[in-house]
Amino acid sequence: MVPFAAVFAVAALQAVAPVPQPDSIRYVAAVEIALRTPADRSDLLAMLRRHATAGGLHVDDSSREFRELAPELVPDFVRRTLYVGVWRGAADDDLEISVDDAGHRGRAWVIFSRGKQPALARRMREGLLSAIAHRWPGARRLPVLPSGGLPLAGDLRLGPDGYRIARSAASGYELPATSPLVAPR
Repeated sequence: MVPFAAVFAVAALQAVAPVPQPDSIRYVAAVEIALRTPADRSDLLAMLRRHATAGGLHVDDSSREFRELAPELVPDFVRRTLYVGVWRGAADDDLEISVDDAGHRGRAWVIFSRGKQPALARRMREGLLSAIAHRWPGARRLPVLPSGGLPLAGDLRLGPDGYRIARSAASGYELPATSPLVAPR
């Protein structure tokens, strides 16, 4: 539980400002899935487990434990209802996929890291993204920052091709208004 919480604490800092980080934990892709029913949540967890097992990874669903611990760690995280990691290695030393709904309850963010074995992580990512698109055709791509982090949910604007960063927030991420990650006028 502690290593997973530490990774998310680092990720939260990445979203605010570029921070040097190991290449393995840099985000390379992210998608948002609307979880409207308990069946949606169950389907997502089952999909993660199927793909993890086939790829030699394992899934840790720490959602319940995190809800119990969150008020003590970070009171603002109490809104989180989903907290899942997909790991390579028996010692949880390579987090390749993380899933949570912090700050965007009911909308699971499936976040893919580069991983310590990028070719294996890419295969896992491509297969899972294909399965997600099939099951949730309305899944929305999230912009990954040049720093390898993600913007805050409140700084995103939905467009026809997924999310982009609000123009008013672009400078906070050190992005020019002309960046393809920034929403058009």
